[in-house]
Amino acid sequence: MKGKGRWPLQRRLGRGFWLLAAATAAWMVVIFLFSAQNAQDSSMTSGRVLAFLCGLVGYTPTEEMKETLSFLVRKAAHMTEFGMLGVLWLATLRKGWGKCRWRYPAAFALASVYAMTDEAHQLLIDGRAGQITDWMIDSAGVLLWLTGAWIFAKIAGRNKPAENNNP
Repeated sequence: MKGKGRWPLQRRLGRGFWLLAAATAAWMVVIFLFSAQNAQDSSMTSGRVLAFLCGLVGYTPTEEMKETLSFLVRKAAHMTEFGMLGVLWLATLRKGWGKCRWRYPAAFALASVYAMTDEAHQLLIDGRAGQITDWMIDSAGVLLWLTGAWIFAKIAGRNKPAENNNP
């Protein structure tokens, strides 16, 4: 059905929607590929990120501190990758649904469910474990990033110049 209907499925989906949907799907593939790493490869990736961050700030951690920092880097990475997924879903839904009030909860639900399937996927990978606490951390990242997007949208909306309807 052409035109802008009241319900999300009544809208005609434009190129912007499909580009965002493709970016969202691509990001989901990236997450899948990171989760497909075995435990050793995943630890090496975390170690490289930690070494880069420590080098960036000029800090040399002790071996004991490396474990703690590596744990924090891994959890921050999970929050970031799933937070970005939530924002991508939000942008995609915004293009598809317009200013529907359900787009934030829907974006959260879609990203959180994907985080759940990601943890289930890790159960199949050598040396990895899918954990409910990891799913909760992933979902917290989604919530944090979506809250940031909502705050940004509110601030940006206030700073828009008023439209001048005078001829």
